[in-house]
Amino acid sequence: MSLKLAGLLFTGPFAVETTEVRANQVPVVYAVIAKGGSSWAPVFRVLDVGAGPDEGVCFSKHPHRHAWKAEAGESIGVYLFYAPRSEFTASDRERIAEELRRKYNPPMGFID
Repeated sequence: MSLKLAGLLFTGPFAVETTEVRANQVPVVYAVIAKGGSSWAPVFRVLDVGAGPDEGVCFSKHPHRHAWKAEAGESIGVYLFYAPRSEFTASDRERIAEELRRKYNPPMGFID
């Protein structure tokens, strides 16, 4: 499944416990999303947004992980926007993440 955030296609959900983007992989902008509601009318809440550094990111050891809390009936997953180095610099990834944070206001921002 995919989600569009501000017109960007994010792939996921991936499990927080097992998802890692290594330094030799394509860098990402990530969104940690809580999915709730019914299966035919899901509700998506943005918990966190960030730019994966060039050295990679391991979500099970992420410094903000303690703040990623699901409410009753929600499940948490990581969604990734792949930002190849040939097209996006680290500054570009950070700028995208900042724009998404402003738009969705984590941890209580909902996706339309």
